Amino acid sequence: MKKTLLALLVSLPLFAATAPAARVNAVTENNASCDIGQYPAATLLLPNFEVDINSQSTKALNTVFTVINTSRTPQMARVTLWTDLGYPGSWFNLFLSGYDAQTISLYEILARGRYPVTSVNMPTGTASAKNTENPNFVTDQICSPAGGLMSPLLLTRLQKIFTTGERDEPNCPVGLTHKNAIGYVTVDVVNSCATTSPLDPAYWTETILFDNVLTGEYERINPESTLGNYAGGNPLVHIRAIPEGGAAGSEPGTALPYTFYDRYTPAGARKFDRRQPLPSTFSARFIQGGRTGFQTMYAVWREALTGSAKSECEYMQNAKLGISKGQVVRFDEHENAVALANDGYSPATSSIPTTSSMLPPMASGDNGGWLWISFDNGASKKEVNPYSTRRASQNWVIVQMYAEGRYGVDFDASWIANGCTATPPSAP
Repeated sequence: MKKTLLALLVSLPLFAATAPAARVNAVTENNASCDIGQYPAATLLLPNFEVDINSQSTKALNTVFTVINTSRTPQMARVTLWTDLGYPGSWFNLFLSGYDAQTISLYEILARGRYPVTSVNMPTGTASAKNTENPNFVTDQICSPAGGLMSPLLLTRLQKIFTTGERDEPNCPVGLTHKNAIGYVTVDVVNSCATTSPLDPAYWTETILFDNVLTGEYERINPESTLGNYAGGNPLVHIRAIPEGGAAGSEPGTALPYTFYDRYTPAGARKFDRRQPLPSTFSARFIQGGRTGFQTMYAVWREALTGSAKSECEYMQNAKLGISKGQVVRFDEHENAVALANDGYSPATSSIPTTSSMLPPMASGDNGGWLWISFDNGASKKEVNPYSTRRASQNWVIVQMYAEGRYGVDFDASWIANGCTATPPSAP
C-alpha cells in the first residue's frame, strides 16, 4: 500500500506538467484550421443589417455593433458597408487604442449621416501602449481624426445606394429596392486610414493586415410597439488570418485551400488575405406558430458571384444566387422530411422567414423542427465564377426567433462541415 501511494504521489506532478502542453497543442491545431469560432480575428462579419432610415430613432428598426481591440497595441480597422448585392456602398476607418471598444449605430450613419469619430490623439488607458506603437502603421496615414458628419448631398446618395441600389450607371442598380436600408458589414484590421476601395488591388497589397486582435457583437433593436417591440443580439462572425501577423503586403503563404476574400484579391495571389473560408452547409432550428405566436427568420449571408468588378452592371447577377432543389430539407418534430421541390434563389444577404416558399413546407401540423440547408450557389461547379476556384460557395446563417411582440433571440446556425471540407455532405 505504501509503495502504491508513493507511486501515485510521484506521478501526480508528471501529469500536472504534461497537461498544459496538451492544451497548447490543441489550440495550435485549432488556429490552423477552418473551424470558425469566437476567437480574436483579423476580420469581423455582420451577415445582415436592416435600418429604418425614415422613422424617428425612438421607433426605428436599427442595427448596432461593437468592435473591440483585445491587444494592448493600437489598431486601425476598416469598416465596409456592402449592399444586399455585394457592392461596397460606403467605408470608413476606426482608430482603436489598446483594449479599446467602439460602438457603431448604423442608424446614425444611414439616417443621420454621422460616421463615428476616432483619432490617434484620443487618450489611452494605463494598460495600453502609446497610440503610435504599432510597427505596421503607415505613420503619415494614421487617423487624426477619422469619421465625422457627411453633407446632405452625400447622405441622400448613400441612402439611395442601400434602399434602391441607385448610384451612377443608368439601369444598373447595385442593390435591390426596399423601404429600409439593407446590407452587410465587414471589419478588417488595416495599417492606415487610407481611403482605398476594397475593389482596388492596392487594398489587399498595401493596406490590409493579419493580426488576430478584433472581437465584436451586434444588436438588432426594433422599438416600434405595433410592428416589432423586440431586440436580439449575437457575436459577429470572427474570421481569423492564418498564419497571422506581418506587415501589409507580406505573403508567407497559407495552408487554407481558399480564403474569405479570394474573389477580391489580385489574380496572381488569390489567397493573399489569409482569411478563413466560411462553410456552405448548416443545421438551423425553427419554431413557428403555436400558442405564443413564435416566428423564426434566417438572416443569411451568401458569397456573391462578383469579385473586384468595377462595372456596376455586374452586380445584378448577385440578386439571384442559386438554391438547388433537394439541397434544403425541412424536418418536423416527428422526423418527417420534406425537401425543396424546385430551384430557388436569394440575394447576397437577406432575411428569410421559415414560412417562406423559398424553403420546403411543413410535413405536419408541428410547430417546430430544423432545416438542413446547403446554400452553395453552384457557381464554381458551373464555372460561371471567374473569381473563385472549384469549391462550395461560402455562407452564414443566423437564426432569429421572436414571440409575443416582446421576446427575441439570435444565435448562429450550426455548420455541418467547415470551409475546408473538400466535398460538403449531400442532403439527407
